[in-house]
Amino acid sequence: MSNPNDASGGAPNSKRGIFYGWWIVVAGGLGMSITAGINFHGFGNFIIPLTNEFGWNRTTISGVFSLARLESGLLGPLEGWLVDRVGPRRLMLVGVPLMGVGYILMSRIDSLAAFFVVYIFAITLGNSLGMSTPMAAAVANWFNRKRGLAFGIMWSGVGLGGFFVPAIGWLIAAYDWRIASIIIGVFTIVMGVPIAALMRHRPEPYGYMPDGASPAPSDEPDAASRRRQPDLSQDFTAREALMTSSFWYLTLSIAARSLVSGGVGLHLVPYFVDLGASDVFAATLAGSVGVMSIPGRFGLSWASDYLNRRIVMAASLFLMTIAIVFMARAESVSQAIPFIVLYSAAQGGISVIPQSLIAEYFGRRAYATIQGFRGTIQMIGIIIGPLVSGYVFDTTGSYEWAFLSFGGATLVSLALVLMMRPPVRPQRIRRRD
Repeated sequence: MSNPNDASGGAPNSKRGIFYGWWIVVAGGLGMSITAGINFHGFGNFIIPLTNEFGWNRTTISGVFSLARLESGLLGPLEGWLVDRVGPRRLMLVGVPLMGVGYILMSRIDSLAAFFVVYIFAITLGNSLGMSTPMAAAVANWFNRKRGLAFGIMWSGVGLGGFFVPAIGWLIAAYDWRIASIIIGVFTIVMGVPIAALMRHRPEPYGYMPDGASPAPSDEPDAASRRRQPDLSQDFTAREALMTSSFWYLTLSIAARSLVSGGVGLHLVPYFVDLGASDVFAATLAGSVGVMSIPGRFGLSWASDYLNRRIVMAASLFLMTIAIVFMARAESVSQAIPFIVLYSAAQGGISVIPQSLIAEYFGRRAYATIQGFRGTIQMIGIIIGPLVSGYVFDTTGSYEWAFLSFGGATLVSLALVLMMRPPVRPQRIRRRD
């Protein structure tokens, strides 16, 4: 049977064997490795080559990156609404090829205006439509009790994406940044389209239940047909979620934390270069940050299935604060490495746990739409972070004061998490959705 809320195509062929939701998790992990390894951490490899060829300073390049995040934030609610209405697969089959074509077009840019147009309206738009939100929505819908474990596995793909960072650095060093951009674009399309084809929106239309659980027995003659659509009557609508203090404390906390991850993530390669590493070694170190985040992404998210997610978030933010302060004061690569390890694990956990927490607090009914509104607020931090790093470096020749200010931002994020409480569920007459 086909999913009325997803792209056309058959359901998984059999309910025997491995629960299909785990295939969605694996596909989502591969997708996250592409979006994080190429379009986030990996893009830092292009900063120095673009500076050398065109004479743009790091503030200018960071500004384009930040404007791209602004676009993603503004489109977030619309993108989330589309995912909730038409399913993740259709959006991914549009977004993934667009992102790939964007990298191919980037190889032809000859001005700042061309870079702006290609990066924002092809690469970033394609990434927004085709990557994290659609995949996260699918996983949130296919899992309930095991949601933390599922998200931990999927978001560990961000860590695996770290292997792309030195690969991109090597491509640029060996062939030139333009040829590397073409290779990245082709790779994104070839890998991303099959990943999109595996996605399904919700399990019930295919005869499954979240976590692969057996449907509850019923004596009603039309019980099987009723199971085709999930009962989401007690979940929050997007409007109801936005009216809770829980949404705002969580969202503002994520925005403050994103200022840090955005400001650090884009500038990791030049940060290591400034500490004395070669371009390729700096790319390797930046890529290892993603790999080292896997224990945090997987372990802390999995632990949050059994512990209070809010407390796990707070602990992660505390560790992140310590790490970023010592990274700011490091004077060599060897001094920075222990705290890079700590930063990676803490940042990994704090990136994943909110995904589960939103589903836990507000349900599945409007998960992607709520995520979209959260993303709109989060963009404030993502926009400001890279600009702070670029401006501070251009004016002082060091990232020290930028990173110290990020330590203050993580403390603000921590305070907001501690103020957050679970929202009161809306009371409605039970009905079919």
